[in-house]
Amino acid sequence: MEGVLAEGTRTSTTWPIGSQGNDRPIVAVVESWKSPELQVRMLIKTFDPRSGEHVVRLTNISRSTPDSSLFQPPADYTVVEEKEDFMIRYGPIPW
Repeated sequence: MEGVLAEGTRTSTTWPIGSQGNDRPIVAVVESWKSPELQVRMLIKTFDPRSGEHVVRLTNISRSTPDSSLFQPPADYTVVEEKEDFMIRYGPIPW
């Protein structure tokens, strides 16, 4: 896949008649391909008749060394030294 060795799985889940208010069985399928070498998902394809088909695919893979400028802060970046204690919160702010 894209020139990279990948291992895949395909899983089908069937919901029987009446379990979701359905008059026929519902079959959802998930196909997933992962590169053991790169440790990333190369392809994730899902199909569910309730929501349709969704595909996420890794393309244009380059193994060359990235340009070092990608890892530099912008020219107008400044460092601010905090003079007092401060707190960093993550997640929703409780009002």
